[in-house]
Amino acid sequence: MATVNKEKILLEWAKENPLLEDKTLLNFLGDNNGQSAVIPIEETVSQDYLDGSKLVYYDFMWSVIFDISETTDEINVRSMFELRKWQDWIDEQNDSGGLPDFGDGYCMEEIRNLASPGLAMIYEGGKGKYQFPVRLVYLRK
Repeated sequence: MATVNKEKILLEWAKENPLLEDKTLLNFLGDNNGQSAVIPIEETVSQDYLDGSKLVYYDFMWSVIFDISETTDEINVRSMFELRKWQDWIDEQNDSGGLPDFGDGYCMEEIRNLASPGLAMIYEGGKGKYQFPVRLVYLRK
């Protein structure tokens, strides 16, 4: 089986999210409001089958920079709500079969959110890094 550039395919899939405000990169998160990054975490074989196929979990983090506030305004609430909409988009992609496609030799099973979005880091200048983990499940034949 030919080597597949899974990260490139995953990144192209992520860029289809209509809620994105800025560019999405692999493994790099800039400081512009709305910029996001897909960060691969781990690819794990969950199960080996007698026919040689394998059920694989491909986990990645989706990180984004949003404005953050230390006051009682609505900035932080809006940021969390936006990320929940991103998670809804992932759920919709799963339900509609809109999964990343690794091509021949791969059967995409599902994509799902693994946890609620959370604040990972606060930067100077009123920016915060929010993120949530996602799992892509596929069968490698």
